[in-house]
Amino acid sequence: RAWTWGRPSRIGEGRRHRVELSEGTMAAARTKRSEMTDISAALRTFASKGRPTKEEQAQRRQLFQKVIQYLTIGIDMSPIFSDVIMNAHTTDVATKKMLYHYITHYAQANADLALLTVNTLQKDCREEDPVIRGLALRSMASMRVPDLVEYLIDAIRLGLKDADPYPRKTAALGVLKVHDLAPEALAETEILEEVRRMLISDRDASVVANCLIVLREIDGERALATKQNVYGLINRIKDFTQWSQVTILETVALYKPADKSETFDVMNALEDRLQSSNSAVVLGTVKVFLHATLDLPDVHQQVFERLKAPLFTLANAGAAETAYAVWAHLHLLTMRAPPLFAMDYKSFFCRGSDAPAVKKLKIEMLTAVADDVNTYDIVSELCEYVTDVDAVIAREGVRAVGRIALDGDQNVAGIVDRLLQFIEYNQEHITAETLVQVKDLVRKHPRWIDQCVVAVSGIELETIVEPEAKAALVYLYGEFGQAMPEAPYMLEPLLDEFDEEESEEVRLELLASAMKLFFKRAPEMRDMLGKALAAGTNDANQDVHDRVLMYARLLHKDPEAASRVIAGYKESVANFSDGAGFADKFGEQIFDEFNSLSVLYRKPAFLFTDDKPVEVPRTPDVIEAAGGGGGGSAMMGDSLIDFGDEPVGASSSRSAIDDLLGMPAG
Repeated sequence: RAWTWGRPSRIGEGRRHRVELSEGTMAAARTKRSEMTDISAALRTFASKGRPTKEEQAQRRQLFQKVIQYLTIGIDMSPIFSDVIMNAHTTDVATKKMLYHYITHYAQANADLALLTVNTLQKDCREEDPVIRGLALRSMASMRVPDLVEYLIDAIRLGLKDADPYPRKTAALGVLKVHDLAPEALAETEILEEVRRMLISDRDASVVANCLIVLREIDGERALATKQNVYGLINRIKDFTQWSQVTILETVALYKPADKSETFDVMNALEDRLQSSNSAVVLGTVKVFLHATLDLPDVHQQVFERLKAPLFTLANAGAAETAYAVWAHLHLLTMRAPPLFAMDYKSFFCRGSDAPAVKKLKIEMLTAVADDVNTYDIVSELCEYVTDVDAVIAREGVRAVGRIALDGDQNVAGIVDRLLQFIEYNQEHITAETLVQVKDLVRKHPRWIDQCVVAVSGIELETIVEPEAKAALVYLYGEFGQAMPEAPYMLEPLLDEFDEEESEEVRLELLASAMKLFFKRAPEMRDMLGKALAAGTNDANQDVHDRVLMYARLLHKDPEAASRVIAGYKESVANFSDGAGFADKFGEQIFDEFNSLSVLYRKPAFLFTDDKPVEVPRTPDVIEAAGGGGGGSAMMGDSLIDFGDEPVGASSSRSAIDDLLGMPAG
């Protein structure tokens, strides 16, 4: 039983209550203390036995397993630290591993206790068993206690000269931990020079691999890309594990061959790595070949031809995740040199077993490699994807056909027909994507206007839900309303309910189309335009509000000028700037980061890591254009357009516009 202070039963009363603790809680506490005492006593008993039998060794191993189990679930086992250290003389490897794990766990939080282990670890670093020597060295390096750096350096110096490879490779990684903990102390020793020597001369591949990892972190990747290092690693690359081969290939990719002959020597030495079953090794080799031939255009093209077969083989075999990584790199190469993959377009046809992400990549590659020879075969294949049950793939199919028609020359009439036929599918997502592509098509190729206008004339605006597609159809009504008798009446329901439209994009397009139709068919559009402008003045969106004010002022000042500005002749669009993404802007940088996540994300590493934060500086001109820090807002009378002095007869034009719109122009 225990006495505690309870809450007063009445205000102002502070009498003490006796609260009975749960019998189960007290029993658990007693059990825990008793078990901890039993473990401590058992550890002392085992420590006192100089030569335990096999049965006693097994019992001690089970005891250590219980200690590690308690440690794992969060029970504080530090009170038995000294008892655990007393068992460090055990020769059982499994018990040693658990003992080192226990020491490493509590060493950083209890530096004073860690000092008790120095003598034990130093002694184990000189054991006859190389596994024990390596484990002791790894444990000492993993404790990360600054006071032990001096002892750790001595142990690493001894481990680097060990006759067995396991202590040597453990000591090599220990160098990196010392560099992270106390770089100044490491610089005062000859250890780094010894590691650099071992990179070239050590007989064991695992030791060399660890030395390479350590020096890449300390000296930098490019510092290791010397002829001596690269040739030494390439000649022994078959001896390394696949993971180590990837690291070696990353280093070789940074090496710049002196001439064409040396380039061929490097590629010949790595030729067999293209046949590896590991995708990372193949892609690492591809990176070496591509970077080594950048200054040799003719050889660079031959390298593309040589790399296609192993990449296609690797992409079509293995798990879906691996396949996507390979296809992503193939996508990068295809976008970099589409003509070189034009003859292999059938390799980009989608399979039923392909993941949606892989299908999307293949469709983009099919679009890129389309030329005069294979275009119709590719378009026929893409049309099959439009009926895919996955709406995303169906949209990609429509978008791909639209891009081919958009980028094609005069001989794309059949492709345009295929694109317009998608409207007849009566599928909402297919019709929506088709409208977006038709809008871009008529902006770039006016010769298809008549055909496209006829195709979209039968679409009812109320059936289109997606904002981008609705805005595209509204644009077509406004731009070509003179050829579409029903255009004003198609827009009327949306203009009457202008303030209920949720999409800002659609509201802006409605205003523009209503203005265009007003100058073409004024009697039909007068009332509708007036309602839209009146509703727009109260719009919460600043862009919509400003657009309404600009239109009203244009009409108020000079209707003819407004007609020239809004509904005047427009040149065809040569290129769409909104189509350029990260892959276009940072294409060279992504290519330089081949065989990394940059290829999968389609953006350079500094955009998704913290190494190089992106800074967008504002020039003085931009700051001044933004108002120079004034902070004032533009008022109704502060027009951004200089209309000059009011012309003669402007008052009569203004009154006509006021009457036309049914609203004050000011």
